[in-house]
Amino acid sequence: MARADAPPCGPAMRKAYVDTPHGQLHLRDTGGGGPVLLLLHMTPLSGAMFAHLGPAFPGVRLLCPDLLGYGRSDPRPAAWSLGQWADGLAALLDGLGLPTAAVYGAHLGAAVALELAVRHPGRVRRLVLDGLPFPTPQLKAALAAMGGAPPPGGLAEVVARVERLLEEFGGLDPFAACRDYLETGFVSSAAVLQDYAPEDRLRAVTVPLLVVGADGDSQWPSFAATLAVRPDAARHAWPGPHPVHDPARAAAFAGPLRAFLAEPPP
Repeated sequence: MARADAPPCGPAMRKAYVDTPHGQLHLRDTGGGGPVLLLLHMTPLSGAMFAHLGPAFPGVRLLCPDLLGYGRSDPRPAAWSLGQWADGLAALLDGLGLPTAAVYGAHLGAAVALELAVRHPGRVRRLVLDGLPFPTPQLKAALAAMGGAPPPGGLAEVVARVERLLEEFGGLDPFAACRDYLETGFVSSAAVLQDYAPEDRLRAVTVPLLVVGADGDSQWPSFAATLAVRPDAARHAWPGPHPVHDPARAAAFAGPLRAFLAEPPP
């Protein structure tokens, strides 16, 4: 099985570190001078989940940071917020000399992407939300359980938790998933989302908005919930497991995003 940083075709993304007010962000970057698409990962994964996508986005510069506390980025402080993640991404764009970017976020990454668009509206050209967390009773219960869970007691428990990740996301490289989980230091982001309510933030978005989701994804109910708040948004639904995890379905993932990026400015 190919490792997440060794895509099956095309060159690997270059890696770099960028200073932000709260620590260094690790970044994967396809480079080039095309339009910029900032991809924000699910958790507890990292930007490595996008490492195979370069060939599916010809002419687009992909930026795939590891959010602070994930992947190879620095740990984050104990007291943390979505706004601090968003501010760090604005600092990332500053460090790269990029005034704006289109932004895609998945699951917790969608909440960070939305926060970036609201807190720094001049930096986000277009916004794509995938599995934005809504505070359903089921999600709040899951977050409470995750936030209260102690660190794993041994290697067998680490493996068991990674196996649950593989069941939830589907199509993951198990070795990359294990590495990503270990690199969190077993620090959960559940507390950041425990009282999250995205409705007002969604209404505040003024840039073009695309809502996407896969009907086999754990956050599929978010697709309808997001569109209920923003019925004016463009939308695309994939059948089955989420294509972002499957190199064989990279073109299926990229297609609606590329079409959205290519639309003329409003």
